[in-house]
Amino acid sequence: VDGNQSLLTKLSLEEENHLIQLKCENLKEKLEQMDAENKELEKKLADQEECLKHSDLELKEKAAEYTALSRQLEAALEEGRQKVSEEVEKMSSRERALQIKILDLEAELRKKNEEQNQLVDKMNTKTQHQAICLKEIQHSLEKSETRNESIKNYLQFLQISYVTMFR
Repeated sequence: VDGNQSLLTKLSLEEENHLIQLKCENLKEKLEQMDAENKELEKKLADQEECLKHSDLELKEKAAEYTALSRQLEAALEEGRQKVSEEVEKMSSRERALQIKILDLEAELRKKNEEQNQLVDKMNTKTQHQAICLKEIQHSLEKSETRNESIKNYLQFLQISYVTMFR
């Protein structure tokens, strides 16, 4: 019975050993499979890290490009503002100069109108004076003509009287 018992124990140990070896082989296969999966995952991770680095580099380049473009745009905008400001200042200067010129021309027009009015007044005064002088001259002429007529009549009377007397 002892021999059977030891044989059973031996068989049981062999069977257990065999089961342990099967488990061990199964675990080795799983370990190899997991190693392969880990290597694959490590490769994917490395690829993703490389892709991430590349994307990060592209992002930094784009950010630098956008920053440069933003600065250029800001400079162009500032230049545009400055040009608009200069043009507004030029227009304001021109407008002020035109307003001054308009005021000067209006003052000159008023002065010329005053001069014209004074000339018209002088002309009217001279015309009235000349009309008065002309009337006085006409009156004097009429008086003179009347006197001449009187003298002629008197002279004719004298001639007739002389002729009548000395005939």
